[in-house]
Amino acid sequence: MATSKQDNTFPRPFSTQELVTQALKYDFTNKRTLKSWLRASQLLATQAAICEQDGDLQKAFLYLIRHSDLWMVKMMQHPEYDNPEFKEERVAGRRAVQENLKKLEQWKPKITWEYEMWVKSVERRKAERQRVEAMRLSDQRESVASDKRRAVSLENDDGGDFARSPALDVNKNKKLAVDLAHREIRRRDATKQSTRQAGIPPDTVAVRRQGIVVEDEDVANAENSNGGGLGTTGEGVRQAGQMLQHPSQRQSRPSQQQQQKHTVSSYQYPSIPAREGTMHWSMPALQPTVSRAPPSVPAKAPLDRFINQHDGTPPAIPARPQVSLPPRSQTATPEEQPRPTFKATATTESGDLLRPVLLPPDLRTTFLNLAHTNTAANLETCGILCGTLVSNALIINHLIVPDQNSTSDTCDTTEAGDNELFDFCDNKNLLVCGWIHTHPSQSCFLSSRDLHTSSGYQVMLPEAIAIVCAPRHNPDWGVFRLTDPPGLQHVLQCEQKATFHQHRETKLYTDAGSPGHVVEGEGLRFEVVDMRKVK
Repeated sequence: MATSKQDNTFPRPFSTQELVTQALKYDFTNKRTLKSWLRASQLLATQAAICEQDGDLQKAFLYLIRHSDLWMVKMMQHPEYDNPEFKEERVAGRRAVQENLKKLEQWKPKITWEYEMWVKSVERRKAERQRVEAMRLSDQRESVASDKRRAVSLENDDGGDFARSPALDVNKNKKLAVDLAHREIRRRDATKQSTRQAGIPPDTVAVRRQGIVVEDEDVANAENSNGGGLGTTGEGVRQAGQMLQHPSQRQSRPSQQQQQKHTVSSYQYPSIPAREGTMHWSMPALQPTVSRAPPSVPAKAPLDRFINQHDGTPPAIPARPQVSLPPRSQTATPEEQPRPTFKATATTESGDLLRPVLLPPDLRTTFLNLAHTNTAANLETCGILCGTLVSNALIINHLIVPDQNSTSDTCDTTEAGDNELFDFCDNKNLLVCGWIHTHPSQSCFLSSRDLHTSSGYQVMLPEAIAIVCAPRHNPDWGVFRLTDPPGLQHVLQCEQKATFHQHRETKLYTDAGSPGHVVEGEGLRFEVVDMRKVK
C-alpha cells in the first residue's frame, strides 16, 4: 500500500482512474492466514471512514476500492476462504462491499469535478505564464518588470484554489501538531456524543461507517440457502470482482447490482485535510478536460461505471449548469483559514512517502510499568499502538494491552484477546499503528518472529511501527519498521515454520526514529486499556 515519490506539500485532486490504479497496487499473498487479511480489510474500512469523516473523499475512495478488491478478488483466491469458520465474516464483508460500491458511485461526480477544475486551473495558469512571457519578449519597457515578477509568482503556483492548506514539517511544529490533534479528537468525540444523543446506537454508527446496512438481510439469507454462496446478490459481487480483475470485461458484462434495491447509509461529517492522508502518487500525463460544476448525485450504477477501463479515455462530461456564486471575500476571517496539514518528510527505501507518526514520549514508561511483573519473571509483554489520522499525521493515542500468553522469548495474543482488541478498535474507529513489546533479557532488535508480526501490520499501513523495550541493555529501546523493499516483501513470502529462523535477505528492518517518520510529541495524551485476564 505504497505512495509515490511525489511531494505532498500541496495536495491536488486526482481522477477516479488514477485512484483505482493506485488502489489495486498492494502486496497480497496466500501465505498469510485469511484471518490476518480479514483484519487488514477492517483496517481499510476504518481508514476510509476516518477520511470520509474528514471530508477527504479521494482517500476514502481509494481505501474502499482496495477494500472491495481485497474481498471480491484477492481473498476469494485464498485456500481458507470457504472455511465454515469464516461464514459470518464472509456475509458481513460482502454486504459491506455492496454498500460501499453505492457510496463510491455517489462520490465519483464530486471527485471527477474537483479533478477537472484542477486541470482547468493548471491550464489557465499556463496560458497566463505564456501571455506574460510574450509581453516580456515584445515589450522591453520598464513596466514589464512587474509582469515578470508576476510570472515568477505564477510559476510557483500549484493549482490555485486547489493548494488547499499549508503543509508543515511536524519535526519543526511539534507543539502545533499536538494541539491540533487534541482539538480534533475532542471535536470528533463531541460529534459522536451528539450522534448518541440523537438516538442512534453506537453499534449502528460503527456498522454504517463500514458501509454495512444491518437491515439488509438478503445476503445472509442467500448465504444460508446456498451452502456458502450468495445467490443472485452474491453473483453481482462476484461479477464486480471479475471486473476489477479483468478490466476488459467491464463493458460487456452487465452488473446485476442495477436490479437490486438497497438502503444507503449516509453520514454528515465535518471536513479536514489528510494524505493517503495526504497520499500522492505518480501520475500519467494529464489530459485537458472540460470543466463542469458539481452535478447532483446519480442513481446507483454498476461497478464498471466508476472503474473506467485503463485505456486513458475520459468519461463523457455533461453540460455545465449555470451556477451563481457569491463574491469571494477579499480578507479571510479566522474561521476561513485552512487547517495546516503535516507533510511527509520520510520515505521508504523505494522513495515512497511515509506520513509522520506522532508518539507520546511517556508511552514507553507507562508500558514498562504495566509489564513490570512479567519483566521481573523474564516473560515478554506486548501491547498494541492504536490511533487516528489528523491532518496527514498518524496520532497514537491508545495503548492497548490485549489478553496474551508469554514466554521468555515470545508473546502472543489469545484468540479471545485478539477478537476483543479488534472489536474495541472497530467501536472506537481506531487504526492499528503497530505494536510494542519487551525483551526482558535480550537486547533491542527484531527477531525473525517479530518481523513476521510486524509485516502483518505494515502490509496495509506502511507507517506501522514496532517498538522494542530492552530495559537491561543499552540502548534500552528502539522503534523500527521493515524495509520496503526488501524486508516487507521478503518476510511476506517467507514459508519457514520454525518459531525462530534465519532469512537469506539482509537489511530486513530499519530505525524509524529521527530522521525517520516517527516523531515524539511532548504532551500528547493517550489512553491505556489493559485487557489482560491475568496481570
